[in-house]
Amino acid sequence: MRSDWRFSRIGAIVIENAEHVEVTDGEITEVGGNGVVVNGEARFVGIRRNEIYEIGASAISFVGRPDAVRSPLFEYHQSMPLEAIDRKVGPKSENYPADSIAEDNLIHDIGFLEKQSAGIQISMAARITASHNSIYRMPRAGINIGDGAWGGHLIADNDVFDTVRETGDHGAFNSWGRDRYWHPNREEMDRRTSADRSLTALDVVEPIILRHNRWRSDHGWDVDLDDGASNYIIEDNLMLSGGLKLREGFDRTVRNNILLNNTLHPHVWFVNSEDVFEHNIVMTAYQPIRIPKWGKRMDNNLLPSQAALD
Repeated sequence: MRSDWRFSRIGAIVIENAEHVEVTDGEITEVGGNGVVVNGEARFVGIRRNEIYEIGASAISFVGRPDAVRSPLFEYHQSMPLEAIDRKVGPKSENYPADSIAEDNLIHDIGFLEKQSAGIQISMAARITASHNSIYRMPRAGINIGDGAWGGHLIADNDVFDTVRETGDHGAFNSWGRDRYWHPNREEMDRRTSADRSLTALDVVEPIILRHNRWRSDHGWDVDLDDGASNYIIEDNLMLSGGLKLREGFDRTVRNNILLNNTLHPHVWFVNSEDVFEHNIVMTAYQPIRIPKWGKRMDNNLLPSQAALD
């Protein structure tokens, strides 16, 4: 979709038009491209206890096909007239991965050739779980979600560090929205979402949950929700270095997180974002950029000083 990616649908292992497939206790190394690609229609796939390292691109990818997406667009500056947008909720076909898991994998030293890569990549998919993975030493994100279609993902109990080593403006966890209502002109987006708030929930149907993870990026944000990434619950995470960025987007709840050595970076929120930031510990004052309204609730957070609170 309109993430920053192009994706080659090949890898050491490719799973498509299949269900109940397990890839377990393996080693994938010294391949020029991707490790495991769960491509198009696939259900109940488990990728468990593998070591994936020293490869050219991404380690594990769950990527649907564009014919499953309503009103698909493929480049950031593309847009669709409002009257042409399909208003039906959710996917158009079954041609996407769902109800699958990447669990207890060791992923490191990847992206030697393709810098726009990730330890775990999710795009055009539903209800993918990434849990108990250790992910480190890579050029960009450890875990990346490329769009809002269709949510329901659980990202839990992962340790992701030493990321964003060769790129910038990114995070140990990164996501984009840029869903079907998206428009490169911010004033037009303001008009669209003010007139019809339901547009923002057409793609990300179920909440995306980040819980009990440890994140570290010394060259970006620990967690980076970029360009309209919406409908997130971010709770009980430890962020060690880069803090949390929330850019644009809607309906994000951030609670009970510890942000060491950094803080919240809210960027150009919508007036009706309904974002919540509560019961978090931060170490420096918030770093807002063009915030007309501070979401639905900003309260009960621990800041280091009265000056930061003010």
